[in-house]
Amino acid sequence: MKDVREKSNGDEASQEYYSMADLADRWRCSRATVYNRLRAEGAQVLDFAPQGKKGRKVVPASVIKEIEARNIRRLA
Repeated sequence: MKDVREKSNGDEASQEYYSMADLADRWRCSRATVYNRLRAEGAQVLDFAPQGKKGRKVVPASVIKEIEARNIRRLA
């Protein structure tokens, strides 16, 4: 559990954008689920590929923090 906290705390401070693979690791789900969750939230995804081509997609960290803040569950 300590490794998970160290990894997440270190990444948050320096990272401005998250890739789909980063979010899949962070949320512990598949990349397809990440795409579905972002689409359901209406999040803006930056795509660096030419029209109709496969490419790298990233999401701003501020958008991810908003999504996580809305979906966080209180334990108490």
